[in-house]
Amino acid sequence: MSEGEIVVIYLSERLDQKTMKTIAKKNFEIRQVTQEQFFATFPSQRPDLVILTFKKNQHDTAVQIIEQIKGQDENLPIICLTDVSVENVVGLMKQGAYDYYKTPPDIVKLRLAISHAMGTYKLTKRVSLLENQVGWQGKFDEIVGVSSSMQEIFQTIQTVAKSNATVLILGESGTGKELVAKAIHRHSDRRKYKFIDINCGAIPRELLENELFGHERGAYTGADRQYVGSCERAHQGTLFLDEICEMDPSLQVKILRVLQERNIVRVGGGQKIEIDIRIIAATNRDIQAEVEKGNFREDLYYRLNVVPIHIPPLRVRRDDIMVLGRCFLERYSKENNKKFKDFSPDAMQVLTNYNWPGNVRELENAIERLVVLNDDTKVRLSFLPHFIQNAERQVMAGTTVSSSDSYQKVVPLPLVEQYAIEAAIAKCNGDVVLAAKKLQIGQATMYRKIKHYGIKLD
Repeated sequence: MSEGEIVVIYLSERLDQKTMKTIAKKNFEIRQVTQEQFFATFPSQRPDLVILTFKKNQHDTAVQIIEQIKGQDENLPIICLTDVSVENVVGLMKQGAYDYYKTPPDIVKLRLAISHAMGTYKLTKRVSLLENQVGWQGKFDEIVGVSSSMQEIFQTIQTVAKSNATVLILGESGTGKELVAKAIHRHSDRRKYKFIDINCGAIPRELLENELFGHERGAYTGADRQYVGSCERAHQGTLFLDEICEMDPSLQVKILRVLQERNIVRVGGGQKIEIDIRIIAATNRDIQAEVEKGNFREDLYYRLNVVPIHIPPLRVRRDDIMVLGRCFLERYSKENNKKFKDFSPDAMQVLTNYNWPGNVRELENAIERLVVLNDDTKVRLSFLPHFIQNAERQVMAGTTVSSSDSYQKVVPLPLVEQYAIEAAIAKCNGDVVLAAKKLQIGQATMYRKIKHYGIKLD
């Protein structure tokens, strides 16, 4: 089975048959065409990679070809095989060439570059497909993600926001638990009232109790005035308890009472104060394991775990890395008056392969740092932190990423067809006849497939 199509555009000499056969051994379909033959069918017929072969005196023509291809598909990788000087090659790379090799090329390195370039291109097309299909959103509130797991989370947020149910958000540090909590609040009927967040792990036990429940005047030395705690201030709104597993067991009992009785008593007071709040809790720990160890109350766990939302780490939703990276690149380029527009293919390949132990927060920090320290229109591989580049070298050596972590997930062909039909109908504002024409299929076929996939027409 073919892993992709490669087109060789030759301006003078064809690529030798030995090189062609060696590349084809990697299960690639490869064919050679002239410049005229290529543009006679492009962009209606697009390969997965272009190899451009030319001589030193054909440099300007090569630049024009690259510009013309990139004008139609800026992500299509182009590898140049040439005898031009290094100075001229830099100009080709700036025009958008993925890589270049002096003729005759090192076949091993060329095949490796082809595999990486095609992998990145296929991932880019997959993300674009997901972003454009009906029902899939690249962004929900302030949360960015096109992976199936994030789409499910977006749907859960929309559903649970309409209720008053308690929510427990689970996920590693840096995955965006607070953003999910805020999104639930903003899409709920409580959005007109306060959203108050407390990090239970950052405040000592005595101060945390005071912060949660407030105190009466004279409750303790130095309490010269009444203090209204977060539970009261969040009345009719949302109280977000981050890192709930770090809370002292004695306070866990009081939070349980709040969930059960919907009232609090200030420190040093005796009067019960009725409150109407929604509690959203979050933790980066395995909360069930904490319950088994006796570190977290089982009854409180069940009270909190009404609607659990698990945010997967970035390493298992690699489709989101490109989308998040571009989002952060745009944001920090504006903030720092830089001209960055996108990532070079090799930089994006490295970012996508990296496991991001700090998740979205680490990715955001890395993008902000490279924007501040560099100035270009594209993020180059050399701009990335050395530890990320070193991690990529380990991947290349086959020492780190397992097959289960591979980001190149296969999308079933029927699902791709369904996505394409939904996207076409949306872009044609519900006009099925026009959508069928755009997809180059008959109307009867279109309606049959709509019925088969259960696509709803507004």
